Amino acid sequence: MEIWNWVEKLQDDLGEAGQPQNAQLLTRLTDHICDLQIERAEALLPEARALGRTLANSWLEVFVGHWEMRNRVGNLCEGERALSDAVTLFERAHRPDAVECPQSVCVTQDLAACYANIDGPGWVEERIKVCEETLGRIDPSWSCYQCLSCEKADALLDDGRGEAALSYLDQQSQTIIAHGGQIYDGVPDMRISILLSLGRAEDALALIEQREREAAREGAEWANCSQPRRLQKARALAMLNRDDEALEAFLPWREVAPRYRLHWLRAVVVLVSRQPERNTWDLGSRLQVMLDHYAQVGAHRILIEAAEMAIGLALQRGAVWTARRHLALARAHVPKLRQDRGATQLLDGLAVRIETAPAGESAPVPAEQLLAWLDAQGEDVARNPEREAQCCCRQWPSDPTMPSWWTPRRRH
Repeated sequence: MEIWNWVEKLQDDLGEAGQPQNAQLLTRLTDHICDLQIERAEALLPEARALGRTLANSWLEVFVGHWEMRNRVGNLCEGERALSDAVTLFERAHRPDAVECPQSVCVTQDLAACYANIDGPGWVEERIKVCEETLGRIDPSWSCYQCLSCEKADALLDDGRGEAALSYLDQQSQTIIAHGGQIYDGVPDMRISILLSLGRAEDALALIEQREREAAREGAEWANCSQPRRLQKARALAMLNRDDEALEAFLPWREVAPRYRLHWLRAVVVLVSRQPERNTWDLGSRLQVMLDHYAQVGAHRILIEAAEMAIGLALQRGAVWTARRHLALARAHVPKLRQDRGATQLLDGLAVRIETAPAGESAPVPAEQLLAWLDAQGEDVARNPEREAQCCCRQWPSDPTMPSWWTPRRRH
């Protein structure tokens, strides 16, 4: 049975039983998650879990668990923080009373995606294996067949096999169509990611624009489809030196879900290489928030990848102190990777760049007057916390408490 056929039947049964609110609860939950309304989805989860217990419905329990993982592992990009729950859900979905539930297949995607968040390259073989095992026992016309195909393609990409990932998606698309299925957003969106990683910006942009035309014909579109594609469009345009168009495609930082902030950052790196005036301490503060989030959720490899770009941007704007903070955070997560796969070498190279970077601007006043000068700066003065912190570091280089009493904060 295809999952949405089962969901519609359950909703009909609830409606006939005089529970229209519960019937709509599942729709509201999945709608919020697909539309990146993370907090609204979190608020509905206790009620959805309670419904499963009240009905003593094991299939509903698995359904709600999967969508919770889509919000956590998907939208929030949780890695190690979600692993225990993802494993528990996987085991629950394969018990005799739930194994026939269509959503039990999707739980495989949740577990594979969780390992990808923790250390995509380090778990490549296991991710591929679990996807292949599940793909071999489901109907290619099901939507979850495409989700798992994209998970395997993502694993191939993490293993440095981008061309193989493209060929694999072509093969899977042919299989889906041959079995009467329809290609949904996931497959072309995965192709776009692969093309950009291979440096094929023109091909990626052509596919993005094709998907935009299709979405316009279809009408309303979920944010978890439109947001990453819009950010990838910005990156593709930036790679093609079409900066003005790239800036038009950008989304405000506050609207970008944690899952897609890496898309945002990759586009930013290309743009600010030609527009260094956009590389400000305010950008640095946003990147610190981004890195802190990945650290908190245990997305170790993603954090290291983001830190590499953040360090490059910090050095570009002369913020050596910030670069050191990013490096220290990234180094703390290397032991948590399943396999190193070049992480230590990467960070060692960044450390050399940091140590050989220019010292930056000199202090605005003699060292003995620095604290008084900082205290005298009023709210109406345009300040640069990164520069001020760096001045303090040069004045008190051996003070281990300096970062705790001087942390740049964004003004609101």
